[in-house]
Amino acid sequence: MDPQTSSAPPAPESGESGDPATEGLGLRELKKRQTRVAMHRAALELVAEHGFTQVTVEMIARRAGVSTRTFFNHWTTKDAAVLGVITGDSLEVSDRLRAELAEHSPREALRAVLRDALTAIPADPELRELKKQVMAKEPLLHSISSGRLLEVQTEMTEALTAALEGDEARTRAVVAVQVGFALTRSAFALSMAKGIDPLAAFDEVTDLYDAGIIEA
Repeated sequence: MDPQTSSAPPAPESGESGDPATEGLGLRELKKRQTRVAMHRAALELVAEHGFTQVTVEMIARRAGVSTRTFFNHWTTKDAAVLGVITGDSLEVSDRLRAELAEHSPREALRAVLRDALTAIPADPELRELKKQVMAKEPLLHSISSGRLLEVQTEMTEALTAALEGDEARTRAVVAVQVGFALTRSAFALSMAKGIDPLAAFDEVTDLYDAGIIEA
């Protein structure tokens, strides 16, 4: 396939995406999300075809039918688009967490940010399978993903520590962030296994966790 030829599918009209995570979104937000998914798909397709090191931002933008300026309005780097890092960079995530902490309890704020990240995960099983194949072929992406995850977790821990009280604030923040990410991973695994919306899976997982998971 010619890497310069756009293969991005036309964006569906509002309310026709078929993705439960997009229900209730305004037209502007829906279009923004569809554009991000189109670029994520284009990035994965190109890496599958040419290898990660050979793919450029310009190739991704052209395949998705957008300008490079639009690309950088959504992604900080090429690898972010390939990985589909919806949460943005670490500072952006920590700023969002601080905003939530100003209005909600630490647990509610943390879950809101993690839940928000899940809303942008495409429901398309073919896209998920494509990412799985690309990740298996490109070990470098695992290192990049791990590094980005560590940065995000560190910044979130700092934000949460500042909102907690007591001598053990940092320890509690570290544990809370690690548990939060574990619940998010469990939700994603559940959504894949049961074929359900990631948000529904997240709610199911957190309900089980809050109830003690296994009760006598």
